[in-house]
Amino acid sequence: MRTQHSFSRLLSLASLLLAATQVSCAAVDDVDPTDDGADEVRTTGSQYLRLRRDTRRCVSPLCGGYWASRVNQPTTRCADGAWQAECYVAGADFTALGLDATALDTFLGAALSGRAVVRARIEAKTFGTFGSMGQLVALEGFQAATEAAATGSFQLAHGPARTCVRAPCFRWDADKLNGVTTTPVSEVRLDRVAGITGASLRAARAQLDAAEGVVVAGRFEATAGGGRALVASQVFLRVSPGVADTVYCNVDDECTVVTRGRDVTSRDDCYCALCPSTVLNTATAARYDRNYSRYCTAAFRATCPVARCIRPPTVACVNHACAAVTP
Repeated sequence: MRTQHSFSRLLSLASLLLAATQVSCAAVDDVDPTDDGADEVRTTGSQYLRLRRDTRRCVSPLCGGYWASRVNQPTTRCADGAWQAECYVAGADFTALGLDATALDTFLGAALSGRAVVRARIEAKTFGTFGSMGQLVALEGFQAATEAAATGSFQLAHGPARTCVRAPCFRWDADKLNGVTTTPVSEVRLDRVAGITGASLRAARAQLDAAEGVVVAGRFEATAGGGRALVASQVFLRVSPGVADTVYCNVDDECTVVTRGRDVTSRDDCYCALCPSTVLNTATAARYDRNYSRYCTAAFRATCPVARCIRPPTVACVNHACAAVTP
């Protein structure tokens, strides 16, 4: 009896440990966004947002701006650090999109009617005597190809398409917007979007096969032979190259030229950092430096050649992007 009782206790303990392991290994994207541990992962850099006009009647800029909310997520982090279902922004800066006045009006009209996704930052800005409020800085825009409703989850589907020797071939990846989940897919069915034209379909497929990708709203379905398809209800075409988080800036002092121009996540990624030639913002440069020092040992760095470098370029913040400029 004592042996059986001890065995039962061991089984109960094992069950508890298994349950705890399953909880601790939950996908980061499923963690409550108000949790500090999830905050760093989920809000680093820009966010993918939907916009709507603020129609309240009061003195501008307290009213009359925009409401912004993250796709795929129930809450959005506002300029004051609070998590809300929507964040009010008193102003918006679209210069980083690089659109002319006509194209910007078209895109903004689509965004305010629910037919666009904006990758943007929500920052604090002082509005005269009204004090600090939210300011939206748009970095990339995606406009719906048709009038069809966008149902399902929002994904950034992208290539470059892989070459396989047998089926099913998971040629593309789908990254959940505002999340950390990547789902390999063997098909991306863009032709299921109601009303899509041949020209829009060709443009969407071209963006899909590129590393930058295209935003797709839809659902995943299993296919014959063990494949997986992303079936689109709507596809959002990129309207301009936009600004990457690695070069985002507000002022010139946030820009620098570095020798460590790409990130390192393991010893296998180590490379010889020779001449300063890559333009980054200072926050990204500091992160790259930390990771390089962590994984690329002094012994490895001692094997790198000594380079004779020319003078690095002058850098400046141009439309929220760090760039090399002519003095």
